[in-house]
Amino acid sequence: MTTKRRPGGHPAKQDEATAKLFRTMRNTVELIRELDGRLTDEAMLKLKAAALGTMHAYSELAGLPAPDEIIGGKQ
Repeated sequence: MTTKRRPGGHPAKQDEATAKLFRTMRNTVELIRELDGRLTDEAMLKLKAAALGTMHAYSELAGLPAPDEIIGGKQ
């Protein structure tokens, strides 16, 4: 049985823009963890929304399911 390979995969094997988006997404998530409790709730919400936006963009470019599809959110 063969399976159809999805585009994407390891960031090093992607085009430069997609790999840069992956690094930005990863760094943003790490930054959110570091800043937890140091920003107002409103600022944290906006920062988390920005991270979610990069996750959606990366999932589209890499051919992966969107974050809200993975966690079972509304589509």
